[in-house]
Amino acid sequence: MFELFKNSMRATIDRYGEFEKLPPIQVLATLGKEDLSVRVSDNGIGISRKMMDHLFRYSYSTASLPETIGHNAALAGYGYGLPLSRLYARYFNGDLKVLSMEGYGTDAFLYIKAVPFKTNESIPSYSTSSRNNTSSSPTVSQPLY
Repeated sequence: MFELFKNSMRATIDRYGEFEKLPPIQVLATLGKEDLSVRVSDNGIGISRKMMDHLFRYSYSTASLPETIGHNAALAGYGYGLPLSRLYARYFNGDLKVLSMEGYGTDAFLYIKAVPFKTNESIPSYSTSSRNNTSSSPTVSQPLY
């Protein structure tokens, strides 16, 4: 989520400049039977279709590299934020999609499984009772919440 907000704020400021009346970044979150879905929408500069093809490639960035001031190097603009965000979403059996209109804005959609025990990965249980379990593939017998 941080990456989506950061990208939306940067794109909005790139389009409108740093003045007091910036258009809002809109967030919509819905909880369905299977997924928690979040949409982050901005009215920033948008992304061209040509750039959309590269958006989830590692080391690809639409932002210029930040200036280094002293020994404090900013960790932005290196092209790892969106690919890693999508990787995390997919790890938890969700997804990250981005739709954009160049010159108008971007919508990012994050989907995460709403019911954790319906994910594909078996999550090990590290309780005292699990030490006696010799099963090679631990599973969760009930929801974790």
